[in-house]
Amino acid sequence: MDRPDPPAPYQPPWWLKNGHVHTVFSSRARAHWIAKHTAPLQQSSERMILTTASGARLEAWVNAQVGRPTVVLIHGWLGHAGSSYMLSAAASLSQAGYSVVRLNLRDHGETAHLNEALFHSARIDEVVDAVVQIKQSTDQNVGLLGFSLGGNFSLRVAKATGLHAIAVCPAMDPAATSLAIDDGLAIYRWFFLRKWRRALLAKQAAFPDIYDFGPAMQLNRVTSLTELFVREHTPYPNVADYFQRYTLTGPVLRDTPGTIVFAEDDPVIPPSGFEGLPDSLELIRVPRGGHCAFVTQPHKPTWVDHFAAARLAEVLS
Repeated sequence: MDRPDPPAPYQPPWWLKNGHVHTVFSSRARAHWIAKHTAPLQQSSERMILTTASGARLEAWVNAQVGRPTVVLIHGWLGHAGSSYMLSAAASLSQAGYSVVRLNLRDHGETAHLNEALFHSARIDEVVDAVVQIKQSTDQNVGLLGFSLGGNFSLRVAKATGLHAIAVCPAMDPAATSLAIDDGLAIYRWFFLRKWRRALLAKQAAFPDIYDFGPAMQLNRVTSLTELFVREHTPYPNVADYFQRYTLTGPVLRDTPGTIVFAEDDPVIPPSGFEGLPDSLELIRVPRGGHCAFVTQPHKPTWVDHFAAARLAEVLS
């Protein structure tokens, strides 16, 4: 496959130089165009259920191209395989000649019914197993592209498998990210609480004899809901222990092959989490890009879409 030229260093349009405006615009204003632009990709996607060694069932949407490298895309917390940023990246990668697999983490998308046990962010083994199955299904090279919490998952999968991961605005320090959501602009706390409540109610509807999330619906901070969630629905004794299971700061990712793209003005991922990382990780620091945004023009693929296609061509060739 031809190698696409790497894009020039990212510079946002003048009207998106505020990280909050940039983040909200990317999340909401481009959705209609992306849905229309990626309609052919969505219509040709094949649904697959991957059953892991532990018995977990994860949904994936596959657009295969014979003889082409494969990129596994992993969405952020409370996103899904059909999120706008996932579709935008998948369409750009497919156009560049990659097979693409959009993986849904447990309980994300419309998959609450597939597994009785709840999703939590320490469930890395089932994601590693799913990616290994994808790798075993092809004789071509495989890479990873993850966003936000999906970037965190992609880096942990890279650590376990040796596959190269591109992580966009990954949540390296979940404790710091939770506080940034709660103590930042109220719109972020409202956004994540609303989506988390919906996800919990979907799980309750799928398994009404097991779950009752009534008390959780009354909590108004991500940190408070996390404390209740960890206490009642995970095997971990406290939030600190739970967060430690997927904190990736310092030397945790030693010898892990990967590229991290992050923005200094990201409103929910503090840049301090990217300090002191191992030399095996390539860091692309962007002064202004918002959270997983990097918009160039409203009706065009993002800078990250082009960057990922070019970087993956280098590491998968």
